[in-house]
Amino acid sequence: MKTIPARILSYVGPAHIVAGLLVFMAGFVPAVQPTLESLISASGDVAWSPFFLAVLGPTIASWGVLFTVVVSQFLSEPSPRLWRAMVWSVLVWAPLDTALCLRFGVYSGAILNGAVVVVLTMLLLNVKKMAYR
Repeated sequence: MKTIPARILSYVGPAHIVAGLLVFMAGFVPAVQPTLESLISASGDVAWSPFFLAVLGPTIASWGVLFTVVVSQFLSEPSPRLWRAMVWSVLVWAPLDTALCLRFGVYSGAILNGAVVVVLTMLLLNVKKMAYR
């Protein structure tokens, strides 16, 4: 039986898949674009582009696919290698994405990243013992 942190961790990838596909579809739904524009282009340094937003969606979704596979493999056969892969996926994404958000004034993105990093860190620390049994 999976622990609660393991169960929550197993939803992170699928949540990214759904979010990425929704972001992609926003490129084809003009009615939601003004709302997304106000969230993303909060500073004058960011030029709004429905195309860029739509292209970003598959990137988010594909990260979710890969994270889902690694988490699934880890939960079925825990190992230090797979646990480190999950940690590295956060370590590569979080500082780079957050730096871009801060650089271009997308503070809502930086705040969201911070919250996600805290949750992922807590989850990964909670399942670490599975890898090192």
